[in-house]
Amino acid sequence: MKTSLLLITLSILSPVLATFAGEPFKPYTGSPEFEKLKTLAGTWRAKADMGQGPMTVTTQYRVISGGSAVEERMFPDTPKEMVTLYHEKDGKVVLTHYCMLCNRPSMTLVKSDDKSLSFDLVKDSEIKVDTEKHMHSAVFTFVDADHLTQNWTLFENGKAQQDHPFQFERVK
Repeated sequence: MKTSLLLITLSILSPVLATFAGEPFKPYTGSPEFEKLKTLAGTWRAKADMGQGPMTVTTQYRVISGGSAVEERMFPDTPKEMVTLYHEKDGKVVLTHYCMLCNRPSMTLVKSDDKSLSFDLVKDSEIKVDTEKHMHSAVFTFVDADHLTQNWTLFENGKAQQDHPFQFERVK
């Protein structure tokens, strides 16, 4: 029985694997804004005050899924770890932020220039804007190849409450 199950599995997977094995891999190329996010790949550190005094914040970026997504891990390997996934939808950069507040705000790029990307909560987000504490917007400023500023804005009861600014430096 185990042998026949293995043979059936192999007969199903063989054509699929052969198809992928024969094709050259072509990484995804996105909008200039998305390609800018890809340049963040690596580890970054910042000093920030999250309400308990100055602390070091580590953030890791990885380009994943054939170059079609960027994964950000803030506070990696800690109970406060947060993951933000960036990708494109209809040619525009969007993100989903898996927050330590136990919610998932989705944002879309609303403004960009050579140095900055500004994101705002999407209108059809699952967030209850009037009652749920959540990250509502974010601005990324690319100072140079090794310095990045992020400013995330926290909303509560439908209003901006505080900014969470970070001045990151690439770890070499």
